[in-house]
Amino acid sequence: MRALNEYDAKLLLKKRGIPVIEEYQAAGIREALKAAENIGYPVVLKVCSAEVLHKSDRGGVILNVQTAPALQEAADRIKASFSEPHTLLVQKMAPAGAELIIGAKRDPVFGPTVLAGMGGILAEVFKDAAVELAPVELGAARKMLDRLRGASILHGCRGRAPLDIDAAARAIVALSRLIFEQEDISEIDINPLLLYPSGALAVDALVCHGDVKPPALEPRPAPSSLDGFFNPRSVAVIGASSLPGKGGHIILKNFIRAGYSGKSYPVNPSAEDILGLKTYKTVLDIPEAVDMAMIVIPKAGVDGAIDRCIQKGVQNIILSTGGYSDIGGEGTLDQQKLVEKTGSAGIRLMGPNSIGTINPRSGVATSIVSLDPIGRGGVSLFGQSGVFSSGWARWVGDHHPFGVAKIACIGNKGDVNETDILEYLTGDQETTTIGMYLEGVSEGTRFVDVAGKACIQKPVVVLKSGRTESGAQAIASHTGSLAGSDAVFDAVCRKTGMIRAYDSEAFFDALAAFEMLPLPKGNRMGALSITGLGCVLTTDAAEEFDIGLSRLQSSTQQRIREVMPDWAPLRNPVDIWSAVEQHGSAKTMNHIARCLLEQDDIDSVLIIFVVMPESIFDIEAAFGPLVKDFPDKPVFVSYFGGGAQEINHIRHGFSNIGVPCYPTPERALRAFRAMTGYARFKDECYLRAR
Repeated sequence: MRALNEYDAKLLLKKRGIPVIEEYQAAGIREALKAAENIGYPVVLKVCSAEVLHKSDRGGVILNVQTAPALQEAADRIKASFSEPHTLLVQKMAPAGAELIIGAKRDPVFGPTVLAGMGGILAEVFKDAAVELAPVELGAARKMLDRLRGASILHGCRGRAPLDIDAAARAIVALSRLIFEQEDISEIDINPLLLYPSGALAVDALVCHGDVKPPALEPRPAPSSLDGFFNPRSVAVIGASSLPGKGGHIILKNFIRAGYSGKSYPVNPSAEDILGLKTYKTVLDIPEAVDMAMIVIPKAGVDGAIDRCIQKGVQNIILSTGGYSDIGGEGTLDQQKLVEKTGSAGIRLMGPNSIGTINPRSGVATSIVSLDPIGRGGVSLFGQSGVFSSGWARWVGDHHPFGVAKIACIGNKGDVNETDILEYLTGDQETTTIGMYLEGVSEGTRFVDVAGKACIQKPVVVLKSGRTESGAQAIASHTGSLAGSDAVFDAVCRKTGMIRAYDSEAFFDALAAFEMLPLPKGNRMGALSITGLGCVLTTDAAEEFDIGLSRLQSSTQQRIREVMPDWAPLRNPVDIWSAVEQHGSAKTMNHIARCLLEQDDIDSVLIIFVVMPESIFDIEAAFGPLVKDFPDKPVFVSYFGGGAQEINHIRHGFSNIGVPCYPTPERALRAFRAMTGYARFKDECYLRAR
């Protein structure tokens, strides 16, 4: 890495339209004195050298120099402190202003990024900064500044005048374009950018050049090359076993349970029959073509099995064996050789360290964990963890939060990576909602492009781990992935429209909402609860999640009073207990929910139960017509307490009419927020396209 000196760095910024402080570069004290006379005292004197990047730490910045003798003394101090070749930089003493930091950096995964933050103590103590992918437009730059915790300072507070936010935003835009357009620049730092009621000034700047350019992206096979993982006409299980506890036995059993309509070929050199299927010694002994092979054998036998698959003409291979990049070192080299071999043969490889795919429609189920059939639907799940095809697959099959289109566990991503799967699912007609778990991203710029195209067509919910340094280290020991910067990944989500979930509950809650409900027109909600606790918790959560609780209109209040006594307070959320005592749960909930849905400025309704024997009634009869009558307004349900049988009654009853149920109001509102965020993204895409 090589840096420009501060003077040259500011010249570059000035050419890009970023306002910089008035300054002169001086070879010695005579030129410095002349420069100070031209500028007018007081001035700032700095050491100016590409070899001195942190001047202040070494006494290379002397502020408020008032006279020529003081300037001579300051120059002598700098000369004594710095042996590196340098000149002097004489700057006008800038008037006090609000300090910002703006910068740009080339992220190793996603490329050029831009940062804006509050300067001074806010930068050091609160780390108050916002990050976006470069380049950004003026509106996005303004939003970056508005996201800062110190944004109130910029807008004017405690009697202070508002500052020129547009001037700062224009500087951010210019900086973002500079690093985006000049690939040799690795880092830019303006600290501080002083902001005033009118205008801004870059007072100090650092520009670094790097010799490493982002790697060129190799052309990838067509998305259709992945179809053999989900819809193969024939499958060979290499490592099939007659022992019930072995993975090679469980896979075959899963295929049988799932009703796989193609041909299954167990491969085992010492067995003749497994689960009623004729067994073959090698894949070469199978008399017919094999579309996909699932390899579940020790690492020592993998190379030979791959060679025979190449000879057989197999097009898709899932390799469950670990010990490759997941352990690093030699394992990574072994994986590279394996991928080169399969790639040269035109084979798509999922793994290593992958337990493969599930497709309820075709009956494919390559998991090494016993699975019952999973209900068909529109949600496709994939990620760098076998839990999708094991524990979570069992949970989805048993609890039915949504129906499944496809599941893929991509393991170490030797060949097939997250971008490949995302691109395939974007074009998959059976997939209406995508959920993915990521530990790292292999092709950052391609991923951003594919994710943006995917989100225009269907919602994409992402659970990204490695948010902490310890989490990133855990990832490296799991699948050998590069975690990347978490702040940058947040920026990726904002740019592409992906909905980020920060825990597994929020991940599945959002997927259920997207799959079952219409997108809301806005973020305004009406709520009713049989307990006051539900009203209070909903109010708090709505404020936290920036959800509006619409004021009840007089016509709505009139209609609600048909079941509510006159003495009962009436506000949103509606505490319905007094009405339930008189009219029962079914009639009260139906009537008040309908009243809320009829109000024009309510975009969605949350119904909160306390689950008890008295609240058990025919859910479909009570709420089915209501949901049908308002097809454009999503209805959410949450509940408190209850026994297992009562909870299942509520959940299954609402599931049958396309309404998701959540164990708390907070989880329901968080899912609603995910939907409103995606709805805004879709609206913005529509406006840009016009």
